[in-house]
Amino acid sequence: MLHSSLNKGIHYMAKYTMDMVLEYAKVFEENRDMGNDSSAGKKIVKHGGQYVVNAYFTDEAQVEQLLSEGLDPKPLGYDRIKEGSDFGIGKYIKCARMHDHKMTFADKKGKETEVDFGGSPKVVNFTNGMENKSWWDMTDDGELGNGTSAKVQFETYSNGAGIRLLALGVTDHVAWESTSGPSADDEMFKVG
Repeated sequence: MLHSSLNKGIHYMAKYTMDMVLEYAKVFEENRDMGNDSSAGKKIVKHGGQYVVNAYFTDEAQVEQLLSEGLDPKPLGYDRIKEGSDFGIGKYIKCARMHDHKMTFADKKGKETEVDFGGSPKVVNFTNGMENKSWWDMTDDGELGNGTSAKVQFETYSNGAGIRLLALGVTDHVAWESTSGPSADDEMFKVG
């Protein structure tokens, strides 16, 4: 955690680790979200991509804890806690971090310090028990599919308006399945 005098503009509030269910886990360098030409996508492109996951709550008490401890439920007018699929309790938060995200802070004497908030999050394999934990390797262990259970570590900042992904501890892996192949509907639109 940064010393508060170096923290102007960031204001970290708290760090959390929660048992959650993952959706759209783009948390490795090989599969990070690289952005696009939309206004939000251009920011992602500028930072060399982002690591992102929809993290579904597994208990309503998790939501209540975050809100009672200062998470802003509507930063910039958008719902922070979103309704989603049937994972967990059906509510999730988007946890992300930019790939390249260095910031410079000055203390009260004007001394500047550069801090790197970017890079891929830590991903740990807990599927063989905590005593046998190891780093998750996307090539050997596979991508994280929708429905994967994990301990999700994140922090809130800027008076509860921001959430930054720190780490994932995979407890129950669901293999990722590609949905980009041709479907039966695609065949309907072929002629000749």
